[in-house]
Amino acid sequence: MARTPSTSVEFARAFGDALREFLNEKQISQSKAARLLDIGRARLNTYCHDSPSGTRSTPDAEILYKVCALLGFELTYRGFRITASTFDGIRVKQIDAPAEQLLLDFERQFHLTDETGTVSVSFRRPAGRVEVSLSLKAVS
Repeated sequence: MARTPSTSVEFARAFGDALREFLNEKQISQSKAARLLDIGRARLNTYCHDSPSGTRSTPDAEILYKVCALLGFELTYRGFRITASTFDGIRVKQIDAPAEQLLLDFERQFHLTDETGTVSVSFRRPAGRVEVSLSLKAVS
């Protein structure tokens, strides 16, 4: 069975690939970017390219902040957008999936005013979504 890469390894690769592409699009050399970020070029290179063993460095919060705030870099990872505005205290809304209509088939008679029927609704709000549970007990 193939092993799934850990989240930090996956993030390191996504960040490095996106940063390398960003620098190429903006025509900013890694040397210039390293100077602007006040880090060594070798350190920047560890984010953009694999090491001889095939691994990449995972950026810490300071690097994320500097790359976003000083270079204008943005990254979307697992539905979350990482930008300089994220670091300015502005909450960035998670990219939402389109809403879907759920069809519920209920073939039996149900009277909310009849005391023999029961309706139970519960709501949960885990991060990034709302879960609704609906339970109906039909009249016999």
